[in-house]
Amino acid sequence: MPTWGEARAAATTRLRSAPDPGTAALDADVLLAHMLGVGKEALFAHPGRALSEAEAARFEDLIDRRSRGEPVAYLRGFKEFYGLRFRVDPRVLIPRPETEVIVDAARELISGRALTVVDVGTGSGAIAVSIAAHEHKVRVIATDSSREALAVAESNALANGVTDRVEFRQGDLLAPITEPVDIVCANLPYLPDASVERWVGERSSLAFEPRIAVVAGPDGLSVIRRCIHDLPRVLAPRGAALFECDPPQVVAVLEALEGVRLRTHVLRDLAGADRVVVAER
Repeated sequence: MPTWGEARAAATTRLRSAPDPGTAALDADVLLAHMLGVGKEALFAHPGRALSEAEAARFEDLIDRRSRGEPVAYLRGFKEFYGLRFRVDPRVLIPRPETEVIVDAARELISGRALTVVDVGTGSGAIAVSIAAHEHKVRVIATDSSREALAVAESNALANGVTDRVEFRQGDLLAPITEPVDIVCANLPYLPDASVERWVGERSSLAFEPRIAVVAGPDGLSVIRRCIHDLPRVLAPRGAALFECDPPQVVAVLEALEGVRLRTHVLRDLAGADRVVVAER
């Protein structure tokens, strides 16, 4: 049987010919450590340890699936986001680091107050649970049209100890909201339909993630526009809404929000790209 070091090297070589060659070494290390139940540092400290036959078979299966583009997050069954761990599987979109901008912005608006926050299209619950975990006075309502996605989100609320402050409602966008709310957070699908094949080629994970959570019409803004149209109905006086979007879409999102008489500004992500449009009543 191969040693840990040999298995890492062989897996890295194989993944360099796979859809995401730039992360080949990291993916091999993360998956081997996950399979063995050890930290990555243990792989470097003990390269001469041998895999058992069963371990070698399990690792081979993981590398085979990764070589076909299956996301590491789905292979491990979880993804870290905002310092927390979230269960993820093909029922939900994998949380991205740039979405943490919405959580930061929402927390700045909350500033320790007892407010009502809505996470529209919650998916894995990453935004809703992260806000509730760090802002103990808030009440969070998380909506999603998918019952399967809500099941994942509910499990993440339970795992992170916030079930008493996050309420899950099934329905389209803001439709389940019947009361005034202070903050609306929305990381909705925003890829144009026609672009998805190109993106799948560049980001292999999109081929495995739920299409309904990724694409939104010819310009990628059909879902965001529907949500914006319903904002005035639910947004309380002095309330705010935060929309994540693709940088080229920012102007169109600004115009849509200004069309419902909201003041707007734009926040940048960690890469310096315009990413979140903030609207205030």
